[in-house]
Amino acid sequence: KREWAYRRCIILTLQERLQCNLDAASRLADEHALIATYVTRLQSGARVLDSPGRLDEEHRLIARYAARLAAEAGNAPRPPADLGFSFDANKQQRQLIAELENKNREILQEIQRLRLEHEQASQPTPEKAQQNPTLLAELRLLRQRKDELEQRMSALQESRRELMVQLEGLMKLLKEEEQKQAAQAAGSAQSSPTHGASRPMPMPVRSTSVGSTPTHVPQDSLTGGGGDVQEAFIQGTRRNLRNDLLVAADSITNTMSSLVKELHSGKSQFSSTCA
Repeated sequence: KREWAYRRCIILTLQERLQCNLDAASRLADEHALIATYVTRLQSGARVLDSPGRLDEEHRLIARYAARLAAEAGNAPRPPADLGFSFDANKQQRQLIAELENKNREILQEIQRLRLEHEQASQPTPEKAQQNPTLLAELRLLRQRKDELEQRMSALQESRRELMVQLEGLMKLLKEEEQKQAAQAAGSAQSSPTHGASRPMPMPVRSTSVGSTPTHVPQDSLTGGGGDVQEAFIQGTRRNLRNDLLVAADSITNTMSSLVKELHSGKSQFSSTCA
């Protein structure tokens, strides 16, 4: 704020001086014009001097010029005392600005020094590590552990991608199986009334010899009662697919959670050791 006030004062002072110079220049121009007019009239000859009207006009010009000089005397520049006071004030302001600049420079140097100290304190130097071999060994072990965890994480991510591909394949198979089952259920619902009425009762084929067992059983005997055996087989396949999906999802979740826990524990150990 002081610097701004000082600059404003300097600008105002310069404006006042410029205005005074402009006024003085305009006054000098008017004076030169009047003097030039008077000289030309004097050089015009004795007829001008003998003419009373011309003499009166010259007297009026001289009187007007004297009045202007008297009026401008009130607007004269400030006395030397005021100029000296303004010079002293400007000198004090310059000294104040120099002091503020020096203080600002000292503050910036102090900030730079504190920043360097903070950076040096936050970064352990090799001398400190060499002075404490236990800390150096712990740091080496932690770095090795970190590398192992990163390698394991990359391997787990690769296995996760493979499991996701398998899951997608299983989901596609499950979807296709459900669509097939829906189509078969719709077809069997339409054909079951007529087929049940026209289908004869299956009979075992016996041999002509006495005491012999049946040698052939028709295919319809396996699907009797509305295809219960086939339905049970399809439900078992669907159940196996769902179980595979659930097992794969649980494996992915457990693997990622264990990896995250190990990473967090490694980071906390590394930060505590560095601290």
